[in-house]
Amino acid sequence: MARSKRSTVSFGAMKRIGLIGGMSWESTRTYYSLFNEVTALTSDPWVQPRLLIDSLDFREIVDLQNAGDWRGTGEILADSARRLEAGGATVLGIGANTMHMNYDDVSGAVSIPVLDVREAIVARLEAMNANSLSLLGTRYLMESDFYSEYLERRGVVVVKPLEDEAQELHDMIYGELTQGVVSDRARGRFLEIAQGCRERGGQVVGLCCTEFGMFVQGQDVPWAYIDSTDVHVRALLEF
Repeated sequence: MARSKRSTVSFGAMKRIGLIGGMSWESTRTYYSLFNEVTALTSDPWVQPRLLIDSLDFREIVDLQNAGDWRGTGEILADSARRLEAGGATVLGIGANTMHMNYDDVSGAVSIPVLDVREAIVARLEAMNANSLSLLGTRYLMESDFYSEYLERRGVVVVKPLEDEAQELHDMIYGELTQGVVSDRARGRFLEIAQGCRERGGQVVGLCCTEFGMFVQGQDVPWAYIDSTDVHVRALLEF
């Protein structure tokens, strides 16, 4: 990504960002890259944001997700948040869309702000003058209402994939993307599902799984989309 020297931002007094990561490592790698790439666009080449990352063992998270034990995942994320605050973080981000199901557990465990990726999605939609979203993510995210109800309360019309499509997307995430695999078959099917949601009224495609950015990176896609990781990173940097 080309660097611009349009302006210089001093990060000496910047708040220290804490990220609950490791869900998956591919997701965390994307967050770390974007934190630095976005910063490089508005500051001199050697300035980097102040970051603390607590990388969790995703195996533990996946096992609890499979068991439907969201209280257990909440305890793990809350502990992570406390470690980051104790380490000097002044603002927190949860580095995964689905794990925002534990947003209240995390925000209740610390005294510092926790920036919600859902709010970043809403802000970008408003900037695009759009009011409908094709919501694409894990099966957990699409079957529950924690994400869609939040958006709908903000006036966003939410369109979800069909039930079998939701399972396909889920399998892509856990079977390939979290392992760093991006197959042409999966990418093609992802684009088809996204287009189907748009035809049912989801004007903007919401990449509400961090790893879905791997499908569109370097690709010329035929529709407007919001990459949740990108907007979340920018919100944390702007804080």
